[in-house]
Amino acid sequence: MPERQLPDLKAVIFDFDGTLVDFVSSDMAALTRLHQKAAPDVLLSDFIERSVDAIMTFHARVERGQADPLRMHRERLETTLAGCGVAWHDSYLTLYQTALLNACAPLDGAHELLHLLRSRFKLGLLTNAYDGAEQRERLSRSGLAGYFGVVVVSGEVGAYKPQPEVFHHTLGLLGVTPEQALYVGDSPHHDVDGAASAGIRAVLIGAGSTPQNTWLHVPSLIALAERWTLPA
Repeated sequence: MPERQLPDLKAVIFDFDGTLVDFVSSDMAALTRLHQKAAPDVLLSDFIERSVDAIMTFHARVERGQADPLRMHRERLETTLAGCGVAWHDSYLTLYQTALLNACAPLDGAHELLHLLRSRFKLGLLTNAYDGAEQRERLSRSGLAGYFGVVVVSGEVGAYKPQPEVFHHTLGLLGVTPEQALYVGDSPHHDVDGAASAGIRAVLIGAGSTPQNTWLHVPSLIALAERWTLPA
């Protein structure tokens, strides 16, 4: 991406899960550890399927204002284990959360891209997580925290992507205008549409078709770094 195309760029803001780290793989590792401890007689595939259904149902309830976001892990795991005929024990929550933190690792190219950008732009992180303390710990465990001058967790602000308010909040902390920023994420709805609603150019990471409102679409962080190092 030759920078002559971005003469006013002063800040790059990143999504976290799915963009810089693979939450799905971390979640699967933590669920597998819980399955081994709490429900070894249940097929792992059935256990995972129940857990995915439970988390999707929980997110829908949060959006309707019917659930406390900070109870996400507990309610999801209680529902999953109950469906498997396993009685709840508080140690299961601790086991899952510990495994989730331990499995948090950056995607290929994350360090290289952030290292490339941090000397040239302000870097911010805007993540849609509910639990600020946990998400900040996951960021620390990933080894990426030191790259960012601003970290915004939606659950701490009370506004969630794709709402433009949380993007404007992040811009304010960085001290830049929408025209001076790029937002990099993996979700066409939460990241691309959300950034566009705030007047920010959006970079989509991942395979598939290019949705409306996308300023740039690349398959990976490595590909984005390569675009940035093209000669002007």
